[in-house]
Amino acid sequence: MALAAAVAGATRPAQLITWTRADGNAETLTDATLTGRIRDRATGTTRAIAGALTVTDGVAGQFRWDYAAGDVVAAGTFDVQFVAAFASGQTPAKTFVAQWTVGEAI
Repeated sequence: MALAAAVAGATRPAQLITWTRADGNAETLTDATLTGRIRDRATGTTRAIAGALTVTDGVAGQFRWDYAAGDVVAAGTFDVQFVAAFASGQTPAKTFVAQWTVGEAI
C-alpha cells in the first residue's frame, strides 16, 4: 500500500487508497469503521489521524482520506497505519506501516 505525498497545510486533494494484504489482494472493508495513526519519524511522536476516512468501495478495499489540518500540520517523513473495526468476525484489521511524506510549503 503506497501513500501519495501531501503538502504541509494543504487539505486537498483527498487521497484515494487501496488497502492490500501482504499477498497483494485487497482487504474487504465493507461495513468497516476506519481510524489511523501517524508517527513522525524524526521525533517519534504519534497522533491520531484527524481527517475523515471513508470507505468508497468496500469489496475492492478502497477508501478516501480527507485530510484535516492536523494531518498535514508540518512537513516531514511519517509512518502511517490504518485500522479497520468490524461489527462481527475477526476484528480489528491493521495495515502494515506505510511511509508518508509531507512536503514543505512556501
